[in-house]
Parts: sequence; C-alpha cells; structure tokens
Amino acid sequence: MESRYKYAVFAAGAVAKCLIGKLPSKTGEVGPVAAVSYRVASRIANTLRAGYPVRAPDELDAAAVILFHAPPEQTEILLKLLERAGIHWAGKALVFCDCDGSPAVRSRFEALGATTAVARQFGIPGRIAISGSGLALATAQRIARALKLKPVEVLPGAIDLFDAAVTLASPAITPLVDCAASLLRAAGIRDTDAARIASALFQQTAKDYARSGKQSWAWYIRQPDMEGIERQIAAAGARAEPVMRQLLRFAFEFFDKYPDARAALTAAGAASKSRSSRPARPLPLAHPGSP
Repeated sequence: MESRYKYAVFAAGAVAKCLIGKLPSKTGEVGPVAAVSYRVASRIANTLRAGYPVRAPDELDAAAVILFHAPPEQTEILLKLLERAGIHWAGKALVFCDCDGSPAVRSRFEALGATTAVARQFGIPGRIAISGSGLALATAQRIARALKLKPVEVLPGAIDLFDAAVTLASPAITPLVDCAASLLRAAGIRDTDAARIASALFQQTAKDYARSGKQSWAWYIRQPDMEGIERQIAAAGARAEPVMRQLLRFAFEFFDKYPDARAALTAAGAASKSRSSRPARPLPLAHPGSP
C-alpha cells in the first residue's frame, strides 16, 4: 500500500534547529507529527509550518519515512513509544536527524523490518554526515540535496568512529587552545591578541595537514631540539608541564619516531614529579634571642 505522505515526524526538543526544521516546507510532503503529547506535537507542527499533529505515534504509519529527533535525555522515552506503536515497519524508513543513531539503536528498528539512517550536522558549514542503507539512506541523501549540503557518507555501523574523530578534533582540543592562549598571556600578549594568535596557530596546523598530511608535522624529518623543548616545558609551569609532556610523547609514539626523545621526556617528567611531591624543607629554627 502506497503511503499518503513522504515524511512523518516524531520528535522532541528544539526541532527547529535540527535538520528537520531546516527542510523547505512543501505542501503535502509532511504528514503526521507526533510527540510525547498532542500539545507538544501541535507546537512542533506549528514550528515546522508543515504537517498536522496527531495524538498517537500509531498514526505515523501514514508516511513512508519517519524523521526522528530528540535530545539525549528524551531519546529513550520516544524510542520505546515508537517501538510499541502500531506501525507496519516493512518497507518503511527511519532517519535519525541530528541525534543518537547508534548501531544499537538502529538495529532495534531494523529488526522490525525498517531501513534506518543517520543524517547529522557535524560543525563544518556546507556538509552533512550520513550513514545507513536502503530507503533510509536515499532519504538522507535527498535531505542533503534539499538543503544544498555536501553529504559525507560514513560506512554502515561506523558512525561512532566518525563521532570519535569529530570529538577529538573539536571539544577535545579546546582546552589545548585555551592552554596555548594562557601561555601567550603569561608571555605578555594582550588577552584578545593571545586568543586570536592561539586560534590562528591551530588553524594553520590544520591547513598544513590538509595540504601535506603527516609530513606537515614539524619533526617528521627533522630531529626535535629536546634541550629547547625542556626549556619550554619548564617555562610553561606546573599546570601545563604534564600536558606538554604527554602530548609530545603521544606524538612521538603515534608517528613511531625518536625513541630517545620519548625516553628523555619520560625520565625528565618522572624527575619533575618526584621534586614536586617532595615535602618542603622546614624553616630553620630561630636561635634564642633572635628577633
């Protein structure tokens, strides 16, 4: 039986800010809109300016594709409601838009007969990450075209690997940018300039890597000046010292370079830790009669 609508929506949270809310409104493409309550479904439909609210997720069966979005704290509640709904999943597609679409989550609906996919913004303007199969993947590709975004297709089952790369390249390095900016401030650079210079240094490193890959690494061929590096680490202070040592050791190990430099960093770090953990010497006792 042919579905009456192209899309149905089952959602919670800030739907307007996710991919669903950015889709061009076309009369007749979006049908039923469901949520945890009819009131919330009405609000979402009004926000989207498309579709019509329904009282139960069973009515999502009227569409060929169900677009899903929920914040982490509400995802499992909505998933259980969707699983229990009277939906004939065979031949239908479920697309997770800007939310958790892990293989474990998707497999629950694939076991019911649906095809599934993930369509997710990941911080780079003009691009969208997609992963999935069948009708669901085709829908994710269609969403990318509708939004004029370049799709970055991730292997099925590998979305967590992709997310790991995004985490490593974005929130995981923010403290490093801040640490570099703090060192620049300590060197006498004005606050605003320190932030801009630190940001520019990281951006330049990324540009160099995009052009030359790992050969852009400063020590890919040239031996590092460990004496100079140790002076830098010492100047950086107690808070930054372990971070710098760990990062440099990781770099040498990851690229499998300079075992002597790795050993020197480890030895110097152990000596520094020993000194810092040594109890302070007691002040000498004053002689009788001294002030």
